Amino acid sequence: MLSYVSDAVPEWVEELCHPPVRFRAGDVSIRQLAEASAPDLSDDGRAKALVRKRLGEEPELVDAWQSYSYDKRTSSGPYLDDCEVGYFDRQRRDVVRYDDRFDACADFVVREAKSILRN
Repeated sequence: MLSYVSDAVPEWVEELCHPPVRFRAGDVSIRQLAEASAPDLSDDGRAKALVRKRLGEEPELVDAWQSYSYDKRTSSGPYLDDCEVGYFDRQRRDVVRYDDRFDACADFVVREAKSILRN
């Protein structure tokens, strides 16, 4: 984990880590959840480190994000497959393989948020 992550985790990190749980409840779209979190994604490394820290505090979130990734109904976008993260557009691109599921999930969360907020 990056050393510049302090003990205080910004509120947007908490909000950004929970969308798959709230989305499954069916009352709000994933876009609305991403927009409501208003994440600071200006520094990928910092964002991933903050998300990784939060996922470590609640490991079941990794499973929720994995299920969300497997259940996505889209022809393109970021994906998470255990320790592999990438972008799917008829084939897997920009693939990164991690030794740790938490690191992979943090990368996916940041990629997914950027993808949702960009579109």
